[in-house]
Formats: sequence, structure tokens, C-alpha cells
Amino acid sequence: MAEMDEQERKIVNEFCHLLEKSKQLFNGLRDLPQYGHKQWQAYFGRTFDIYTKLWKFQQQHRQILDSKYGLKRWQIGEIASKIGQLYYHYYLRTSETNYLNEAFSFYAAIRGRAYYSRTSKDDRSVQMSDLMVKKLRYYARFIVVCFLLKRMKLVRDLVRVSIIHIYVVSLK
Repeated sequence: MAEMDEQERKIVNEFCHLLEKSKQLFNGLRDLPQYGHKQWQAYFGRTFDIYTKLWKFQQQHRQILDSKYGLKRWQIGEIASKIGQLYYHYYLRTSETNYLNEAFSFYAAIRGRAYYSRTSKDDRSVQMSDLMVKKLRYYARFIVVCFLLKRMKLVRDLVRVSIIHIYVVSLK
């Protein structure tokens, strides 16, 4: 991390806190029973709230987070992907297609903004193979959402791109 003044340090610390809290809540969703129990709605609500706050925070403070924290594009994509996953899983529990459409919006934005495409060779914070796994999981989730929304042309495009990525990785 670069030299920081007090305000920048507060911003980076708040971002780290929100990021850690969001991961804890997201991971806690796995422990919830698949069916029944109304507790899942409150837990999803808290998780949505923290991810919304994290998303807005990184947008408002992107310049400081880029320069002082070293925020990478793939990390922004990972946050967006988690939000898409939250919408998708909420759809699975409620069958309300507006949540599926929201998941699609986040996944489409990740693709449109190429969050997983522009990685620096200097980025030692994550192995390229780990990043490729994240990218392929994102594609798999996006393909499922597109399939459920009957966007078959996009499904074909995403499958083709995924296969190309798998082939490229196998060559390395």
C-alpha cells in the first residue's frame, strides 16, 4: 500500500471492513437450510445490505482504493459477481423472475466492463489459475441465468468463450 493520509486510511480501513463482513455473511448463506425456515429472508436482507454498501463505497472511493489499496478490476468483478449470485439464489428461493433479471444485469455488466479480462501480469496478489477459476465460475453462473431467461444466442456465445478460455489455460 502507498503512503496514506488519515482520511485515505479511514477509507481503506472501511473498505476492508465492508469486504470482510460481506464475505462472512455470504459464506454464512451456505449454512442456511435450502427449504423452509423463514430466517433466510432476514439473513439475505443483511447480506444484500452489506454488499450494496460495499458496492456503493467502492464506486464513491474508487480513485483512493485504486491508488492506496491497490484495488484490481477483477476484485470489482468479484463483488459484482457475488451480488449476481445473491440475486440468483434469492430467485431460487422465491421463483420471482425479477431477481433473475437482476442477476443477469450484474453478470452482463461484468462482461461488458471486462472486469475479469484486464489482468496485470504484475498482479501477484492472486495466481492466474485462481483468477481463471473465478472467471470460469462466473461464466458458468451467467450461462445458467441466460438459459433460464431463454437468451439462447447469449448462451451459445458464452459457451464458446468459456471453451476458448479453457483451451488457452490448458496450453499453459
